[in-house]
Amino acid sequence: MKKVFLALLFATASIILAYFSLQDTDITKEFLHPTAKYALWAFLIGALVTISLPLGAIAGLVFKPNAKITAIFTAFGAGALLAALSVELIAPTVEEIIGHSNSPTGMAHDHMHAITTMGALIIGCIAGGFLFYTLDELINSRGGFLRKVGSTISHIIINKKDSSVIDEKQIDLAQKKGAETHGGAPMAIWLGLLIDGIPESFVIGAGFLALLAAKLAIPGTDPSFTEVLPYTLIAGLFLSNFPEALSASMGMKKSGMSTTKILLMWMSLVLIIAIGALIGYYIGSSIPHVIEIGIEGLAAGAMLTMIAQTMIPEAVHLGGARVVGLSTLIGYLSAVAFKLLE
Repeated sequence: MKKVFLALLFATASIILAYFSLQDTDITKEFLHPTAKYALWAFLIGALVTISLPLGAIAGLVFKPNAKITAIFTAFGAGALLAALSVELIAPTVEEIIGHSNSPTGMAHDHMHAITTMGALIIGCIAGGFLFYTLDELINSRGGFLRKVGSTISHIIINKKDSSVIDEKQIDLAQKKGAETHGGAPMAIWLGLLIDGIPESFVIGAGFLALLAAKLAIPGTDPSFTEVLPYTLIAGLFLSNFPEALSASMGMKKSGMSTTKILLMWMSLVLIIAIGALIGYYIGSSIPHVIEIGIEGLAAGAMLTMIAQTMIPEAVHLGGARVVGLSTLIGYLSAVAFKLLE
C-alpha cells in the first residue's frame, strides 16, 4: 500500500515538473497550438484535482480513522466544495448577469439577455439537482448505497421496522448483506462514484475556461499556466475529494471489496474526470453563452444536491451535528483563502 501511495505521489510530481519544464520551450511553442495547449491545461487541472481520490482511498485503507475523524474530514470537504461552487462558479456568473442588467446603455436587449441568462442558470441548477437525485436513487436500489456509510444508514432506516438506534454492528451487517444480495454491487458503487464525479469535471472545465477568457480578453496577453488556475475551485474540489474517497473506501472495504479493486475504481475516476474537464473546456468554448451557463448550472445543481444529500448526512451520521458545523465552516474558509493566490 505504501508503495502505491509513493508511486502516485511520484507520478503526480513527474507530470507537474515535466509540464512546467516544457511549457515555455521552443519545442512546445512550435508543435502545440494554443487551443491544444489550453485543452491540455484543462486535462492537467482535472487530473491534479482528482489525484486526491486515490490518495484519500489509500489513507482510509491504511490508517482506518475512527468515525469522528472521518466526519471532520467529510464536513471539511463539504465546506470546501461549497466555497468552490459559490466563489468560483455561481458568483462570477451572477455578477456577469447583473453587469448586463445594469448596462449604462439601458438597452432592452441587455435586460432581456440578463433575464435569459439567469433563467438558464436557475433551470440548469434545478435540472442538475433532479438528475443527480434520480440517478442516485436508481443506483442505490442496485447496491450503490454500499459506497458510503451515510447512504447505508439511510438504507437501514428505510427498511427498519422499529425505532431503535443504529449502531456500527448494524452498519457492518447491512454492508455485508448488501454485497451478498446485489451481485452487481461493485459496478453500482462505481457508477455511484461516477455520478458524483461527472458534474465535478464539467465544473473544472467551466471554471478554467472562465478564468482563461478573462485573461485573454486583455489585448496582447499570453497567460501562463499558473495565471489561469482557478485556485479556489481547485482547492475546494481537492479538499472535498480526499475525505469523500477516505470515507467511501472504508465502506467499500467492509462490504468485501478487495483493495486492488477499490484503488482501480478511484484511479479510473481520475482519468474520466480529467477527460471530462477537457470536454467541459471544449464545450464551453464552442457553444452559445446561454447554453454554457445552463450547463454550468446543471453541474452546480448536481454538486450542491450531492453535498446536501450525501456528504453532510454522511458527516452527521458519523460524528454528530456539533462536529459537522464547525468543520464545514473551516473547510469553507480554507478554500476561500486560496482566492488570495489569484
